[in-house]
Amino acid sequence: MKNENLKIFELLSPKYERDNIKLGLSRIKKALQELGNPCMNIPAIQIIGTNGKGSIAAYLESILFEAKKKFGVTTSPHLFDICERIRVNKKNINKTDFEKIYTSIEKIFSKYELTPFEKIFCCALNFFDIEKVELLILEAGLGGRLDATTAHKLRPIIAIGNIGLDHEEFLGDTIEKIAQEKLAVIEKNSIVISCNQNSKVKDLIKKKVEEVGAELIWKDSTSKSYELGLKGIFQKQNASVAVGAIEALNKMGFNIKEKYISEGLKKTTWNGRLELIDYSNKKILVDCAHNYPAAKALSIERSNWENEEEGIYWILGVQKQKDINAILKTLLRRSDHLLLVPVPNQPSWQLKDISLIKEISFQNIIEFEKFEFAIEYLFNLKKWPPNHPVLTGSIFLVAEFIKFVNKQEN
Repeated sequence: MKNENLKIFELLSPKYERDNIKLGLSRIKKALQELGNPCMNIPAIQIIGTNGKGSIAAYLESILFEAKKKFGVTTSPHLFDICERIRVNKKNINKTDFEKIYTSIEKIFSKYELTPFEKIFCCALNFFDIEKVELLILEAGLGGRLDATTAHKLRPIIAIGNIGLDHEEFLGDTIEKIAQEKLAVIEKNSIVISCNQNSKVKDLIKKKVEEVGAELIWKDSTSKSYELGLKGIFQKQNASVAVGAIEALNKMGFNIKEKYISEGLKKTTWNGRLELIDYSNKKILVDCAHNYPAAKALSIERSNWENEEEGIYWILGVQKQKDINAILKTLLRRSDHLLLVPVPNQPSWQLKDISLIKEISFQNIIEFEKFEFAIEYLFNLKKWPPNHPVLTGSIFLVAEFIKFVNKQEN
């Protein structure tokens, strides 16, 4: 790429992005105003929650693509390439277009001291404006009340994934505080679609909807008549929220037929979510269970695996700011083996840090300097484990593992 600033931006490490989080709407609102408020009159489905946001976005994308609608999607974080975060009709923005947009507005980025997330959001809205989309899908980053996606005024549909404990250092140390930060995006006359929630969260959603005068629709798991492209019991809830959002769109006149909903759900793909990866004629399951609610969902999923009582080999890498106690207690069972690895290029939990957890047996835990060594260890076992080994704990670990596999195979 010609532009050095975008090259640096593209290569920003996740840690850099995280270290530069500054929640607040004043900067982004001023920047968007100076840019002429791109997409100002384009309605958006805003997706909030702790887990499942990316899956809900993927289901919506797939359905809208089948229905031949023109739509823009912005999600975070990316798995392999920053261009994944800005998509039109399931196609990533190309680097040339990204560079052109970035270069044309970078002075505004500096003027208002925008964070990396805000910069991407500005580029996304500019691109969607140029592409003349008819609908936006905006996945919130952290929280909601002060999230950049909330700066887009026209958000008639709010889709809510599972709300649980995560990012406590930014959003508050209780589920009530976290939920309130996220639910602040609900406004008068918006249609709110939510999956089943913790009873406290459920009450807060009802209260907020009543306060502002919004419409609330609860969605249970999708019916058995739908075939889902994404694996996992918990995906039925995510899919049902996506279907609810499509039904809300139909109330607004989008006319998306049932056949497109069914076909879209079936064709949905989303890398790194309960995905079986082939490596040297063996299969390793990867999943981005980066926090307690995601670990809980993975643990429930595990209960349905054949021979799960014989134990699972977990290749686990967890970022230092995450609650590893809760993750380990949720995932590990007596017959399991834990291969502890660092998350590449991230401050990560080490064995010396977690050895004080009383409830965990440390007889079956081995620490490795790199995830590659843990993979090598598995291949040196006398017999491959009866259940697929699971690599999890961080989206960044999953991304690096998939890149590693692709490099080895090519």
